[in-house]
Amino acid sequence: MKPTPTVLTGSRSKSAPTVSVIMPAYNSASFIGQALDSVFAQTYSDFEVVVVNDGSPDTAKLEDVLRQYLDGIVYIKQENRRVGGARNTGIRHARGEYLAFLDSDDSWFPDCLAVQMRAFDEDPSLDMIFADAFFDDASSWPG
Repeated sequence: MKPTPTVLTGSRSKSAPTVSVIMPAYNSASFIGQALDSVFAQTYSDFEVVVVNDGSPDTAKLEDVLRQYLDGIVYIKQENRRVGGARNTGIRHARGEYLAFLDSDDSWFPDCLAVQMRAFDEDPSLDMIFADAFFDDASSWPG
């Protein structure tokens, strides 16, 4: 039997959000703050954020960084199940109609969710949207 993950939730609204942002976290304490800042800077605001700590060896540092975000996220801590297992755990706890995946060492432009949700509104036949990538200079990364 698999151990049950520990789930800590911030102030969740009673109504389900339109989008659940799923963010696996493993060895990402140096990057996750920037990733979360990019989510909370979105011009589209009907979302929840589900962060899954996938048995990260930097859990103490990760939780120090996450402390300032705990009121606005669902934080799940589990034994390591690799990135696919962490995403699946996030999906199981998601309440949104749509899922958005963001790795904890990535970030979004402020209109990312707005552009994607507009595409769904304009073409209801769409089942999935994915974005291209922009690679920043690695020398500017924290840590």
